[in-house]
Amino acid sequence: MTESEITQALLMKEILGEIKELKSSMPNSEIKVIQSGMDDIRREQREMKDDISDIKKKLLDPNDGVIVKVNKNTDFRLQEEDRYDEYVKFNVDMKELKTWRNGVNRALWIIFGALIAVVVKLVFGGV
Repeated sequence: MTESEITQALLMKEILGEIKELKSSMPNSEIKVIQSGMDDIRREQREMKDDISDIKKKLLDPNDGVIVKVNKNTDFRLQEEDRYDEYVKFNVDMKELKTWRNGVNRALWIIFGALIAVVVKLVFGGV
């Protein structure tokens, strides 16, 4: 045997001796408490594993996962960015249409006022 193997064997014997000493010095109630704590840890690990599985499913679900929703949102945003020039042109056209409508309304009110003045003049003023 090599020197390192001898050292490892001695170390293992020492560790085993310490474990035996711990077992003999610990009352059974402490071992049960430790075992209960370990069972709790295992149960909580299972719960965490289930939670992580649920999160993975919500993220990666091909029909309704978060990644699918993000991709759909990105596609929609890119489509809207492509339509931006069309949107700007539409807004300019709407402003021009409103300006034209306001001008037509003013002209109609002027014509309507003049028409009423002529009618009043004909009815009350005589020709």
